[in-house]
Amino acid sequence: MKRLIQELYEERQKIEKLLRITNQELKNKQVPGEKVIVKTRGNSFQFYLREADEAMKYLPIKEKEWVADIVKMEYYNKLKKKLEERLNVIDRCIRGLGRTEPSQVFEILGRGKQRMIEPIEPTDEQFRSEWEACEYCGKEFWNGDAEIYTDKGERVRSKSEKIIADKLYKENIAYRYEYPLKLLNGTIVFPDFTILDEIRRRNIIFEHFGMMDNEEYANNAISKLQMYAREGYVLGDNLFVTMETSERPLDSRVLDGIVGLIKGEWL
Repeated sequence: MKRLIQELYEERQKIEKLLRITNQELKNKQVPGEKVIVKTRGNSFQFYLREADEAMKYLPIKEKEWVADIVKMEYYNKLKKKLEERLNVIDRCIRGLGRTEPSQVFEILGRGKQRMIEPIEPTDEQFRSEWEACEYCGKEFWNGDAEIYTDKGERVRSKSEKIIADKLYKENIAYRYEYPLKLLNGTIVFPDFTILDEIRRRNIIFEHFGMMDNEEYANNAISKLQMYAREGYVLGDNLFVTMETSERPLDSRVLDGIVGLIKGEWL
């Protein structure tokens, strides 16, 4: 249910964007009161202007650009109406789904009654708690590796990874560092961060590539992204990436944007 609501919010944002474009077009041009009528003559078209008194005026080809402006405004006016109607439908769906959320039944029972039963589906709190309780073995650290620790107390391999981990921790985003991922061919890889998408109840991969000015490293990074693509991971959906070079460090604004998307906040 929460996934459906989130998808409705995403659709709502798309509609709002189209409405902004439509309103800007209508604002930039004066909306004429006339209406263009198109009549077919064989394989050709003839354009007429219907004026206020319903009289029909033929429009020669030399006035094509002016006619196009009138047609554009007709299109944008009709589009605006449909977009607003669609927005109203989405808002009604969101309100209705919010009032009928099944998990609310368990939540309103109170702690005493909750202890006596198990819900048909784990609550968000239960699902996250079980996800975070998972025990696993990540990649080994070797002698000589830098000792860098996050605010959560985990050891990571770089200062940039610490920045990312601390940001996720601060934003209360559940994650696992270097959690083993088994590929379709049986190979085990260790993504930098595996993040819980609480809305869709799925895992998101977050990789940071920190030496992109090194040719061999960059080629390996590309190979890794291609590998994820073959496994069904899509950039911007269930796969996020940050990069840096010696001259261009990790951009905190990019990180903020990714965190916002993971949390379902459209920035």
